[in-house]
Amino acid sequence: MPVPQRALFFFEEDASIPSGGKPLALQPLLSRPVLEWMSRSLLGQGVKAFFVVCGPRFAAEAEACFPEGSTVSVSELHSDLAAFLDTEETVLVLPRAAAPLPEAGPGFAYTAAGHALARAWKERMTNNVQEAELASGWVPLFGPETIAELEPLLKQRGFAAPAE
Repeated sequence: MPVPQRALFFFEEDASIPSGGKPLALQPLLSRPVLEWMSRSLLGQGVKAFFVVCGPRFAAEAEACFPEGSTVSVSELHSDLAAFLDTEETVLVLPRAAAPLPEAGPGFAYTAAGHALARAWKERMTNNVQEAELASGWVPLFGPETIAELEPLLKQRGFAAPAE
């Protein structure tokens, strides 16, 4: 499987998040937002550019989860996503919040060339991207209870909040 150079994160739609709530990717995991864990893990693996599909309500908070100097776009506009996918580089797609866990097998995350993703999503309007390969190393988070279940394991393994 090719190493991804780009990563694409999808947040829940703003309308589905209650007033005063936050998307799951912005919920704390070991005192830091899940998205920060995701971005730092991927930066360590060599990912160079990020796109977060997120409405304006949480855009600033999402952008703050990336280290200064990171190449990151936060938008819900189709035109911005299309520009990000205008590449043959491999893109890792994380359709929901997830925790990096090396032994996690392939499941919901996948990789494909940016052009292949754009073509499938535009021409066929499907998430069935024929050129995609399942990606390992990610545990999907379904809610705060999943985060609570994972925290003791991550602490046991020495995971610590990234330095400011």
